[in-house]
Amino acid sequence: MARLGLFPLRTVLMPGAALQLHIFEDRYKTMIGGCIESGDAFGVLLDRRGQETGDDLDPVDVGTTALITDVTRLPDGRMDIVTRGERRFKVERVTDKKPFWSAEVSYLEEPIGSGDASPLQAIAAERFTDYLQALLALFGRELESIRMPDDTTAASYLIADAMQVDGAVKQRLLEAPSSLERLRAEMVLLEAETRRLRALAAAGARAAASHGESPRFRFSLN
Repeated sequence: MARLGLFPLRTVLMPGAALQLHIFEDRYKTMIGGCIESGDAFGVLLDRRGQETGDDLDPVDVGTTALITDVTRLPDGRMDIVTRGERRFKVERVTDKKPFWSAEVSYLEEPIGSGDASPLQAIAAERFTDYLQALLALFGRELESIRMPDDTTAASYLIADAMQVDGAVKQRLLEAPSSLERLRAEMVLLEAETRRLRALAAAGARAAASHGESPRFRFSLN
C-alpha cells in the first residue's frame, strides 16, 4: 500500500502520456511543491462531475501516477509543469481532503491477456492509422507516417491517449483488465469513430467545394 496526493481533473491520464498543468490553487501549490522537493509522483484521477477546482470533487477510483519532468515557476507561487503518466493505481482509502486529496492506493498489474498479441496489435495499428487520417482530414491535413510501440501495453495506451473521445470512454479504456482487452475495445471504437469522421469530412468537403479549394498540409506522427 502506498500513499499519494491526488489531483482530480477533467481528463484521463494514460501511462506513457504527457500532461501539462498550470498550478494556481494554494492546495496544489503545496502538493506539487512537495512532489518537486521529494521527487515523488502524484495521482491523476478523472472527476465524475468534470470539476477541477473547488470542494465539490468526486473523483473515480482508478487513475495514473504523474511524474513531474519539467517545472516553470511563475509569480505568486504559480507553476507550469509537464508530467508523464507512469503507473495505474486504485484508491483503497481516502485519507485526507484538506488541504488536498490524498489516499492509500494499490498499484495495478499490466497483464497482456489471453490470445496472440501480434495479429491483434497489427489490426489495431491499421485501424488507428485510418482513424488519424480521418481526423486530420477534417483540418485539411494528411498523415505521412506513424511509429507504433512494439510493446503491446504501450501501444494500447498510445491509442487510448490519442483518441478524441469522452472522458468516461477513456476511463473505461484505462480500467481495462488487460492490454489485449483494451486493444479489442479500441478496435471497435476506432472503426466507429473513423466512419463518423469520414462522414464529417465528406460533408465539409462538399461545403468547401462551393467556396473554392482549400489548401492541404502534411503531418507526421513520430
